[in-house]
Amino acid sequence: MSYLDQLTATIDARIAAIRREIASLESARAALDGRSRSASRRRRGRAASGHSGSRAQSEPPRSSGRARRRRLAGPELTELLERMLGESAEGLSAVTLAKRADAGYGQVLEQLRALEQAGRVRRTGERRTSLWRLVTEDELIAERAAELERLARSA
Repeated sequence: MSYLDQLTATIDARIAAIRREIASLESARAALDGRSRSASRRRRGRAASGHSGSRAQSEPPRSSGRARRRRLAGPELTELLERMLGESAEGLSAVTLAKRADAGYGQVLEQLRALEQAGRVRRTGERRTSLWRLVTEDELIAERAAELERLARSA
């Protein structure tokens, strides 16, 4: 997948998330509008019947409409990230990895940095434009051969 394809996919995902949030907010507003109308009718009805005062209403807590991210355990997330990176030759952004893994961005970034320190992944670019890719055995072998060659020349 090229960088432009990844960028387009990221933008599409953000637009979809914003549309879901807008729909959730519109539903909440409609519910509030419906409640305020029915509350004013109840107040008018109580005033006409001679009843006053408020009655406590117990309602179940409402969801914020925001999708909850599942918390993957460190090793489980690490395996998933390595598998996804292994399937992409060009590399993937942390945002794309987080969405595909259905995990939090910060959690994914933390795991990627740990993998980078361990020498199992590499990144190109800076900040949000970074692409992460898996380090292959061939790359490690080539690097070691180049290092041995440099040592042989300097000796």
